[in-house]
Amino acid sequence: MTSFSPVFMDAVLAHSDLVHLIDSRVPLKKKGKDYWACCPFHQEKSPSFSVSAEKQIYYCFGCHAHGNAIGFLMAYDRLSFPEAVKMLAEEAGIALPEDNPAVAREDLRPLRAVLEKAIVLYQSALAEYAQAQEYLQSRGLSADMIARFELGYAPPMAQFLSQRLGREASVHRQLLGVGLVGRRGDDSIYDRFRGRVIFPIRDGRGQAVGLAGRSLDGHEPKYLNSPESAIYHKGRVLYGLHQAKEGLRRTGRVLLVEGYLDVITLHQAGIDYAVAASGTALGDGQLEMLFRAAAEVVLCFDGDDAGRNAAWRAVQMAPEHLREGRLLRVLFVPDGEDPDSLVRQQGAAAFEGLLPTARPAVDFFLDALQRRYDLAAEDEKAHFLRAARDFLKRVPDPTLREVYEQRIQDLCGLAPVPRRTSLRAARKVARPSVQGPSLYKTALRLLLNFPEDPAWQTLDRDLLPFLFESDPMVKSLADALDIWANMTHLSPHGLLAKLSASEHAETCCALAMSEGDGALMQREIADCVARIGRRLGAARSHFISRTADQGGLSTLSEQERAEIVRLSRRGRRKDT
Repeated sequence: MTSFSPVFMDAVLAHSDLVHLIDSRVPLKKKGKDYWACCPFHQEKSPSFSVSAEKQIYYCFGCHAHGNAIGFLMAYDRLSFPEAVKMLAEEAGIALPEDNPAVAREDLRPLRAVLEKAIVLYQSALAEYAQAQEYLQSRGLSADMIARFELGYAPPMAQFLSQRLGREASVHRQLLGVGLVGRRGDDSIYDRFRGRVIFPIRDGRGQAVGLAGRSLDGHEPKYLNSPESAIYHKGRVLYGLHQAKEGLRRTGRVLLVEGYLDVITLHQAGIDYAVAASGTALGDGQLEMLFRAAAEVVLCFDGDDAGRNAAWRAVQMAPEHLREGRLLRVLFVPDGEDPDSLVRQQGAAAFEGLLPTARPAVDFFLDALQRRYDLAAEDEKAHFLRAARDFLKRVPDPTLREVYEQRIQDLCGLAPVPRRTSLRAARKVARPSVQGPSLYKTALRLLLNFPEDPAWQTLDRDLLPFLFESDPMVKSLADALDIWANMTHLSPHGLLAKLSASEHAETCCALAMSEGDGALMQREIADCVARIGRRLGAARSHFISRTADQGGLSTLSEQERAEIVRLSRRGRRKDT
């Protein structure tokens, strides 16, 4: 797997224009020094989504969405981290790093170009073959949907593509590279797709990666997909994801169905957040892609035994993906139906009426597991309990685990599970709140806006852990200062880019985007640093006095005392 060095990441972000990137997707209006829009990640009537050209970050004061160019592409375009980085690098003209420098990176542009040409060619062929048009009409597809999903037709000819796209050896190599043609023993080539309706497959960025073809003459297999290639990896693609982006943002839900026609029919019916696995059973990587697309994932299966078995297999891989804020549900259509047939025969309302019947995935798992064991028999109850607990151990969301741990206790007639959070909650309630504005929050805000100010160099960072318990913002400030100390070129943009992957990213974005008079803020830095310095001195003195009272420190020299303080600081930092 290609890794990205800090130097490469810095270069990519430095050459990216976040305002232009976002404005091309969400129109921005300049107000003061920043740009504003209604947030693309939640519904709102007045703009609270702010973009800073100077700091190259965005922050929503409503839903707290935040990040840099990479984070925006991941959230808005539903890209993985490597995909977002590669997209920005390509747009900036920055060469991607190689896993093995001795091996030249294959140029994939000719492969993508020949696939796009084939899609256009198949679209043109559809207009010439009445049989294919009649099939699509029989499935109730409108001209708009046919155009939106770029449906086409591969004529029943062995060399349709090579005749239309050229007989040059280079073209043949490209067609072979994307799996549109095959090679016989005598080195002649033949079209892989013949007599089939063509479904272009695009990734989340909208780039063509492969094709699927449905047979019209009864020739098996009924559906044929492009083989794996340099640009097509079935386990990393969801059919219809590119077309579903607006529906996903609007609803916060993604619906996974089993077939390409299911996707298109649902979109035509207004259920425009449907996608499908691409020529393969749902895999672990695709499930994570679904959760990157939306917080609520609904897996839709046929109601027959095959559909329930597919649901069981899908739920087996689910626990690790059930992090806080995510919902995974399982939906079954009536036996003998699929989403396509149900919508065409009974209308969109019939399918939408099924959505409330979707069950939480863990409920489905426990019900299916319970049917495998007789809970009236103690030994089988033990098998059930062990399997259920092993499943729940894999769930990272502690609250979800606690809810279902109680559920399986009830199913087995066991004593309730004691709540483990009550003591912690009581301690939180008893802890006195910090009154007034935090000095360390102010310092962090000033640091994020003016990291180049020389006053920060006078702050003894080694002593900050003595104040960690006094204010949670001290840890955020300390971590930011640690990053600041290792930077060679100080700028708000650079510091925020380094902090974007830290646990304090949201806090830092919010502080950096808060309004203020720049000149007045900069004049506050020296006083702020001095006040923190006085608190650090007091905390250090208290620590030395307490340590001395415990024995022996009063006999040491001042230099030795200072060294003990610094060693203690290092120990505390390791513990945090």
